[in-house]
Formats: sequence, structure tokens, C-alpha cells
Amino acid sequence: MSRILIVEDLVAGREAMAKLLQREGYDVAGARNGAEALARLKEGGIDLILLDHMMPEVDGLTFLSGIRRFPKWKNMPVIMFTGLKDRNHLMKAQTMGVKEYMVKSEYTMHDLVQLVRKHVQPTPPTPPPEQPPAAAAAPVAG
Repeated sequence: MSRILIVEDLVAGREAMAKLLQREGYDVAGARNGAEALARLKEGGIDLILLDHMMPEVDGLTFLSGIRRFPKWKNMPVIMFTGLKDRNHLMKAQTMGVKEYMVKSEYTMHDLVQLVRKHVQPTPPTPPPEQPPAAAAAPVAG
């Protein structure tokens, strides 16, 4: 199952994205800040990061520049979302390998799902195990 790490300091935003992506067939991990995000990455199994730019302590770009130094995370797909509509910030994010850049006021949850699907596919639901055919009734002699 594709696993997405949502790094967002606002609980409501993190939970809304998590619920939506879980319904779409993704496994989701959450982090409130860069330190928690790094711990989740070290656990392994992350396929994509949804990264907020504006967070307390360590912003998204600082976090990203830190993980990009490690070969195993150098090409990790990252979708950055932000409240800022700033061309300089966008350009810096792109130079750091951000795959998609979303301004929060300009996207819908449907847009988010479409962008995630461009980079990782959800795991299709597992069909229920097939039941063996019912035994045919033997004719009753009469």
C-alpha cells in the first residue's frame, strides 16, 4: 500500500487530508513538525510527502533541504502546500525537487487527490476471499 506522510502543524488540516487519502486507498502517517516528520521517515515505508511550508520551529523548505542531503530521500516525491502565493518561494521549492506546489486557497481536496495520484497509486481494495461453491444437493431417491 502506498504510504503518504502528511507534515502539517494544524491538526484539522492534517486530519482532513488523512481521512480523504485513506478513503482513496492510501496508508497515511502524520507529523506536526519537522522533527516528527524525520522520525516517521526513519521508520521507513514512506512513498510521498505532503509538506506544509509554514510551520513553527522548522519551515517546510528547511526540513526539505535537510532530508535531501540523504541519498535515500534525495528523490522522494514531495508535494508542498502553503498559504503563501510567492513566486520566489515557488522557484526555491522547485529547485529543491518539489514535484507539485499548491497554494491552499487555490486547490480543492479533489485537486489534492489528483496530484497525489500523479506520483503514487492507491492500493486497490482487497476483494473478499472466494467462497467455495455450495455442494450440490444429491437427488433424493423416492
